Amino acid sequence: ASSFFLASGKANASGGATAGGAYLLSAKQRYNERVTKGVKAFLDLEGGSVSAVNDFFTSEEVGGWKDASSAGYLLSNAFRRSSSTAPDSLPSVKKWKAFAKEAETMAKYASKKKTNDTFESYKKALVLLDEYLEAVELPPAIEMRSL
Repeated sequence: ASSFFLASGKANASGGATAGGAYLLSAKQRYNERVTKGVKAFLDLEGGSVSAVNDFFTSEEVGGWKDASSAGYLLSNAFRRSSSTAPDSLPSVKKWKAFAKEAETMAKYASKKKTNDTFESYKKALVLLDEYLEAVELPPAIEMRSL
């Protein structure tokens, strides 16, 4: 009779979405830079043109709305304390969604070339942006401008 023998050793796992603390820390590190670039680009729109706003919202680059939007949501979701917590119940996700909704409103005004409405919406979005930044432990907009 033959016998089968396996040597035991340390198990290596990738972690993944349910790994908890270590995974969440790396997710925060991974998304912070992209969110910061997007926030800085958003802040640069102040006093700009509707054309610049449209460029920001249609850009595929890091720092444009499409990348900042996905990274912003993912960063806000990284503040979960438990894998069983629904993302939409997180305060950071709620704050992201409020900011994103106003930013999308701003984009709609800009696409219709409604300058006054675009920049009124921008002012509202700035307030919501600061609430989001606080929730994800990033500096407020006034400090982000100088980074």
